[in-house]
Amino acid sequence: MKKIISLIIFSFIVTFTFAQVQRKTAVANKKDSASVAAERKQTSRGEKKQMVKDLDLNKEQKSKLKEIRQSSKAKKEAIENDEKLSADEKQAKLKELQREQAKSTMTILNDEQKEKMKKMRKNKKGKQMAEEEN
Repeated sequence: MKKIISLIIFSFIVTFTFAQVQRKTAVANKKDSASVAAERKQTSRGEKKQMVKDLDLNKEQKSKLKEIRQSSKAKKEAIENDEKLSADEKQAKLKELQREQAKSTMTILNDEQKEKMKKMRKNKKGKQMAEEEN
């Protein structure tokens, strides 16, 4: 009888210990994904600033670009917070939003800036492909 009770108690201890280890791992993974998101956001900000600098935008273009980004940000948040949409639908709408933002951005650029933008995008895609291979 003592062996059975000891075995049951041991089983509970092992089960609860294992559950706590899993919970800690899940919390650590959430922190990792949050730090990755923050890193992406910081990189994105740096890339945007560099883009504005490289394209040599005037004040009017900068203000229009800011309006486009703010509008896109609001739309993005609305899509992400829409609980009626599935993950695939959200992803599709976000891609469409990116296309709209790119088109809007291109409308405020002059011909020389458009060419620079195209080159910058090609370079960025090339870097992303190289990173994916590694």
